[in-house]
Amino acid sequence: MAGNVVTGEMVEELILSGADIIKVGIGPGSVCTTRKKTGVGYPQLSAVMECADAAHGLKGHIISDGGCSCPGDVAKAFGAGADFVMLGGMLAGHSESGGELIERDGKKYKLFYGMSSEMAMKKYA
Repeated sequence: MAGNVVTGEMVEELILSGADIIKVGIGPGSVCTTRKKTGVGYPQLSAVMECADAAHGLKGHIISDGGCSCPGDVAKAFGAGADFVMLGGMLAGHSESGGELIERDGKKYKLFYGMSSEMAMKKYA
């Protein structure tokens, strides 16, 4: 598995280099700040369509990573050609999900952050 990318050209490069599954998406995640901080990103539906065509032509697969906030978004990702869909934000608050449980003023919350966040960099670096 390799990624994240948003162009068919990069999908082809990664598959030809040995990856069989490519993660697609830069900036669409529910807690992602990449677009705001860097000005870089690409519409997720367009990225999935372009990358799926490239991957499937080389017998590879793609994961749509980000941009799903309701079941319709998942259906759109599959309709655009995704083989798999990541649902971080949609599932993050459930009691079964991973993450630290925080309680404030009698309410419970799950700590949820993007993998390029400062918290993730400190935790996993």
